[in-house]
Formats: sequence, structure tokens, C-alpha cells
Amino acid sequence: MMERLMLNQEQTTLLLLRNQLALTAFFASVVRSYQLAEDIFQEVCIAAISHDGGFESDPHLLNWARLAGRNRAIDALRARNGKYDGLPEDLLDRLSEAIHQSSLSIHGLKQDALRDCLQVLTPINREILRLRYFEGKTSASIAERLERKVTTVYQSIARIHKQLGDCVEQRLSTMLGGQ
Repeated sequence: MMERLMLNQEQTTLLLLRNQLALTAFFASVVRSYQLAEDIFQEVCIAAISHDGGFESDPHLLNWARLAGRNRAIDALRARNGKYDGLPEDLLDRLSEAIHQSSLSIHGLKQDALRDCLQVLTPINREILRLRYFEGKTSASIAERLERKVTTVYQSIARIHKQLGDCVEQRLSTMLGGQ
């Protein structure tokens, strides 16, 4: 049976920070206060980082963060006014779903761009990536298997990362610029 990989604390933190503006804006739509929304964002970040169950994927974490922040925002309004007098629940549901669909759309575009960029790599570079990330081999074992120096494998991996990053960025720019 294959073990599920969970997001680690660093990945969780980076994903939340990359989505800070969208999450804070969503929370602000509930509480109608950007300062309070920022406080809620910070509370959600702390809760996510210390979340015992972990998160299986980026969408899982973002869905959890939206729901946790929304609930915290409603609680904050109730504590302040004794009742919730914000946006109707169905509107909050639709807004949350729209944000979710938007993030899925961007995520899908990134996956498409990465898939295209992987096809541009040489067969040996694709093999290095396969060994490193799908088989979990160390650079030393890859070097031994491919009969190369370890430093050459390190340099190849760094070069591949840069090439893929530049390629994905360019393709996303082209995709999003065309909309």
C-alpha cells in the first residue's frame, strides 16, 4: 500500500502566504473589516501549521482554511454583536465555491504547463527527475546508476528545476495573458 504524502509545515506556510490576499479578502467579506480579517488569517495560519491531521494537498488545505476562517469570522461577529449579521450563508457558500473554482483553474493551468514543459526535457533529464522524485533516489544513487559524478547530478537537478520554472512561468504568462 502506498503511503499518502502530507504537506509539511513549510509547504503549508508557503501555500497560505501565497494565498494570503485571497483568503484575507474572503474573510473581510464576512466581517467587513480588513484588520479583523488579517487577524483571522493569522489565526487560521497558526491553526493550520499546528493541525494534527495534516493536509493531503493544496486544495485540501485551502478548502480547510476558507472554512476555518469563515467560521472564525462568524464567531467574531457574534462575539461583537451577539448575533451574526453578515452575508447570508448561501452567498458565503457561493463565494467560497467561486474562490475554490478559481484556485482549481489556476492549479489546472499550472499542471498543464508543467506537463508541457516536462515533454521539452531531454530523455536523460526526465529520467533523473523520475529517479529523484518518483522513486525517491538520492543524488548519489542516481549518479551511480547513470554512471555520473554526484556533483554532475546535483548540477543537473538544479538546471532542470530552473528550466522547468522558467518554462512554466513563460507558459502561464502566455496562457493568462491571452485571457
